[in-house]
Amino acid sequence: MAPGDRVKADQIAFHMYTKLFHVLYAARASDQGQGTGKTDKWFNLETPLAPPAATPTLELDAFRALCTAPPSSPHSAQLAVQVLLAVPPPGGGTALVHTPSGTRIEPEPRYVLLEEWVLALISSTSSSSTTEGEDESAVLPPTIYKNAIPLFRALYALLRILPAWR
Repeated sequence: MAPGDRVKADQIAFHMYTKLFHVLYAARASDQGQGTGKTDKWFNLETPLAPPAATPTLELDAFRALCTAPPSSPHSAQLAVQVLLAVPPPGGGTALVHTPSGTRIEPEPRYVLLEEWVLALISSTSSSSTTEGEDESAVLPPTIYKNAIPLFRALYALLRILPAWR
């Protein structure tokens, strides 16, 4: 892959990670808060940007240079987004659990994991070597982008069909 293609591949990979976050946030956040009014138009799918307070900027910035960065741990290019349901404690002196002994268990806020979405970049190594040192089977950035369009459209539709939709 040419150096210019690596930069483009880095940009596409970064936007795949951020688009996954924004699509999940738009579908699953119960309180969207005051948005910026801006939309993310990558992959031909307009999604509202999450509020700055809800966006994990530092975590997402780690995915800016995946192709040009040296490979470190196998899980370094993995983004996991968990959708949690907050269960508040019951009010008015009531408890969620009744024990036969009559002892009262203090209720605490709990979180129930509803979904976990994981996006991981797995680099492939080619066993065939070419004379120029380039991998002939490497997928070019325009092909990656074109294939990601139906992926994100399908994900967008799936998130609105699954039961956790607002």
